[in-house]
Amino acid sequence: MPYSLSLTAVLRKAGWRVKFYDAEGPEEPHVSIFRRGEQWRLSLRNGTFLDGGKWSEIDDAVKAAIMKEWHTLRSEWDKLHGKFNPISSEPEEE
Repeated sequence: MPYSLSLTAVLRKAGWRVKFYDAEGPEEPHVSIFRRGEQWRLSLRNGTFLDGGKWSEIDDAVKAAIMKEWHTLRSEWDKLHGKFNPISSEPEEE
């Protein structure tokens, strides 16, 4: 089952969602941020955007919710993916 960060009703009504899926596979551990047709992927290892996104593109209240629950997001990732792709693991060198 995917994990979704709880956001305020105002943010949800504006189209914002923050989640990760249960079938992420060997990808960099990340949380996906959605707003209608847009998507950003934020690394749970180092807090950088994986696809060139910027915090200036994200609502300040969404950013605040993510930062407030940062440890929870990382913990939930490891509960779901920790056996094969824990946050603490190093990415494989190519």
